[in-house]
Amino acid sequence: SSKNGALFLENLALEANWPGPLKKPAAKKFVNEFVASRRVSELVDGFKRMTTLRNMSDWVEKERFGLPEYLLRTCPSSLREGRRLKTKFRLGCHDLRSSSSRTQLVRNAQCPCCESRESETIQHTLFECEAFEEEREAFLARLYSVCPSARRLTDVGRCRLVMGDELPREIENPLYRYLIAISRLRLGILTEQGEGS
Repeated sequence: SSKNGALFLENLALEANWPGPLKKPAAKKFVNEFVASRRVSELVDGFKRMTTLRNMSDWVEKERFGLPEYLLRTCPSSLREGRRLKTKFRLGCHDLRSSSSRTQLVRNAQCPCCESRESETIQHTLFECEAFEEEREAFLARLYSVCPSARRLTDVGRCRLVMGDELPREIENPLYRYLIAISRLRLGILTEQGEGS
């Protein structure tokens, strides 16, 4: 048993390119760096393997550890639903049909809220769907007042901005209000169609 443990540690040291005998502080530093690099590697592999993380790989910095800044900040209780929606979008575990169709809950990923016949993706819902035009215009006006360069972004770029880690803090609450508003509108549309609850 101790022979197997020693063999395991020897193989691990080889894999980590362990430089040889080290004093405790140097060994601790080396181990921490090795573990951190493995975590990044596992995260990147997860992005490739797990389709629910596909969007997140485009939106977030892969080298970041721990919670994103927006989750560490206080959020008014009335806007926590919006923050939860952003997190669900980032993790790919949302109620939009593009996610539901992957888990076989719906057969058709088409947007149920408009006539576009587009897939109900996060980008479509936030920046393209006709059903949310009024709410989108109000949100974009606020976004452009805080971040004028966002006007020049494509829908893909705007989606990356609002779902990513670099969203200006001043726009977080307006984003949460927007997400809550369109989520409620969507539920109303689905209810009218006999799909909502």
